[in-house]
Amino acid sequence: MLNFLGQFLRDPTGVGAVAASGPVLAKLEVDAAGILPDHVVVELGAGDGPMTAEIVKRPHGPFVSLEPNAVLAESLRVRFPDVRVEERYAQDLPAILADMGVDKADRVVSSLPWAIWDADLQGEVFDAILEVLAPDGRMVTFSYLHAKPLPAARRFKAALEARFESVTMTSAAWRNVPPAFVFVCDKPRV
Repeated sequence: MLNFLGQFLRDPTGVGAVAASGPVLAKLEVDAAGILPDHVVVELGAGDGPMTAEIVKRPHGPFVSLEPNAVLAESLRVRFPDVRVEERYAQDLPAILADMGVDKADRVVSSLPWAIWDADLQGEVFDAILEVLAPDGRMVTFSYLHAKPLPAARRFKAALEARFESVTMTSAAWRNVPPAFVFVCDKPRV
């Protein structure tokens, strides 16, 4: 927790949150992902690993976790020695999966700070995700409940709806600080 806060203070737009997601939100998001034993799973913005911890509890196929912050990535490698951790950005997904010998990802579990990014950066990340996401793939990402009515959050939801045929929201993880919900995005538009 202190490691995560320290990295936020050093690079607020890169880390994107003051505190890591809690276990309640991690379980909600990974449950919503619907990971099956043969699924190729990509985690984006792993931070200090709450989603990673939840993913490794479940049977899955090839799994790669991306965390561009060097300190947080090293912490993940120590905590999860069996997980492939890439200290790279989401825009590198096509090259990362090619290096793994994998064509497509079945599930993308995101903790990226979408709302603080401009439309161009969001577009670059979406392009990379959609390039590797299987036609029946699913992306899940969360948003804080208090931000839902804000213009940036509304723009982000519209961006999701423009790129996926189905975008639904889970109930809130009230015990997360702050409370959050998960966007479940299916059927990428091609």
